[in-house]
Amino acid sequence: MKRPLETTTIGAFPKPDYVPIRDWFDLAREKGGMNPAETTRQYSSDVQKNKDAHEDLFIRGAKEVLDIQLRAGISIPTDGEVRRENYIHYHCRHLGGFDFDTLEHRVLRDGAYETELPAIRGKVVHSGKNYSAHDYVASQGVSSRPVKFTLPGPLTIMDTTADCFYNDRPKLNAALAETINKEILALVDAGCRYIQVDEPLFARAVKDALDFGIEGLERCFYGVPKSVTRIAHMCCGYPDHLDDSDYKKANPSSYHKLSKFIDEAAFDQVSIEDKHCCNDLGLLEKFQYKTVVFGSLAIASSRLETVEEVVERLRSAIEYIDRDRLVVAPDCGLGLLSAKLAEDKLRVMCQAAALI
Repeated sequence: MKRPLETTTIGAFPKPDYVPIRDWFDLAREKGGMNPAETTRQYSSDVQKNKDAHEDLFIRGAKEVLDIQLRAGISIPTDGEVRRENYIHYHCRHLGGFDFDTLEHRVLRDGAYETELPAIRGKVVHSGKNYSAHDYVASQGVSSRPVKFTLPGPLTIMDTTADCFYNDRPKLNAALAETINKEILALVDAGCRYIQVDEPLFARAVKDALDFGIEGLERCFYGVPKSVTRIAHMCCGYPDHLDDSDYKKANPSSYHKLSKFIDEAAFDQVSIEDKHCCNDLGLLEKFQYKTVVFGSLAIASSRLETVEEVVERLRSAIEYIDRDRLVVAPDCGLGLLSAKLAEDKLRVMCQAAALI
């Protein structure tokens, strides 16, 4: 009998109320829209100065988030990014060259929204202190399953910060990739077996992805042994709030344009949306070497999927790809949902995966 399909989550999870930071998703739920500038300023205050004093709360929060995933049946959970005000700027705070005090106004995501962003005002360099190994070890210590760790990719960092120094996108991409590689190698040394780099900008900026983005992504994973699963996540973008039907997401046709180059790139798995965009499943045939992490839950809809509809889509998918190269996941992070709805959706997804 064949084993059930593996299941995983992508990253963000609704934070427990006692965790002493707020994120984009908290604001989206409370005020109807994300605001990176507000969370950036909040995190720059007391929590950043006293984060060590909150360690017990962060571990407690990670355990709660991990327990929810494990109860639902997830085989490869994440820590839910409970320590981060957002998954991008958290990494940047550990680098030299970033200014989080004087923000820069920018219009983002093809005009989808505008905000104020941290600025790059000098050479981007790693601090020499690896935050990721500490965070991973703390989370793994409260999980009975191997924990996947997630980091932002270079292109995505570039899209959510303001470059006031390099004015050279390939050069900045390479500099950021070096910092991510240092964190990844520290994770490897700490025993992490599943490492994911998030590059949703690949779907929005296909030319940049092909010109230098894939090279940067490969640099992120340079030196990682074969015993570690290297994952690249490429969703089509978060909406501004739950049940936002007008949000301008990336065109899923980008996956078709990128597929050949992604399939040949030096990492093991690619994570794509499917539930929201309902891909032409012929896309899966283009991945001859990669395992595909297949988005099977809508992460910005309050509607609870049924087991039957997820099963039907997964059965259709394995007509186009070997089932041993298919992992089942939500489209993206679950931060916009309530904890209960997130758990309910994951339980449906895991029940469906077990039936394939």
